[in-house]
Order: sequence, then structure tokens, then C-alpha cells
Amino acid sequence: MGSTSTAAMLFCCVALSMVAVGFAVPEEKTKFISMDALDCSNNITETPSTSRKLGQGGCPVRFDPSPSMDAVVSSCRGVPSAPRCCGAFKTYACPYSDVINDAENGCASAMFFEIIVRGRLRPGLFSQLCPEGSFGLKC
Repeated sequence: MGSTSTAAMLFCCVALSMVAVGFAVPEEKTKFISMDALDCSNNITETPSTSRKLGQGGCPVRFDPSPSMDAVVSSCRGVPSAPRCCGAFKTYACPYSDVINDAENGCASAMFFEIIVRGRLRPGLFSQLCPEGSFGLKC
């Protein structure tokens, strides 16, 4: 009888260890648009800044007007609702989250310049309306 209870105890310890390890394994990295990237929307003017001109050369993405960008603009005009405006923004920006979050390449500034200036939206709209916590906007 002693060996049966020892085996059962050992089995429980092993099973609990496996469960604990399962919870400790990180899930796939969550994509997001960082708060720093969203803050770039605060400083957009109608004239591209020198830093934007210099930084844009490193951005591997051209943020030209597109149907996706038009959806962001139309969803965010007037008095935008966060779900509608930020939802459209997520659809447009999240596929580019890796390059938008890279502070060295100027992509966030280039993207917000196109959206805000060409779409005639107010600077800071996305940093004020869309954060979902201190990390930024979850994709």
C-alpha cells in the first residue's frame, strides 16, 4: 500500500509541474502599436518636418492614399467614436506594426502625416482616442 500512495503522490507532483510549465510558456508575441508610435500623431503639421524628411528614407513602407486609409479618414472625421475610428485604424496600421514601432525609421511619422494631413484630421487624435493601456493599441 505504501508504494501505491507514493506513486500517486509522485504522479500528482509531476502532473502539477507539467501544468505549471504550461502556464509559464509564453504565448505568441502580441502585436500592438506602441504608445510612442501613437504619440507621433501629436506633432504632425501640414508641412513635413525636417526630422520626418530625414527619417522617412529608412521606412520600408510607402503610406500612400488607399481604400484602407480612406476608411480610417471617413471613420475618424467629425466627432469620432473610439470603436469605429480606432477599429478602422487597427485594420490599416496593424499589418505594419513592426515598422511603425521602430522609432529609428520614421514610419510612424510618415503614416500619420498621410492620414492626418491628407485626411484633414486633427493632430493627436489617435494618441488621445485609441490607447488601450500604457502599452498602446493592441492589434
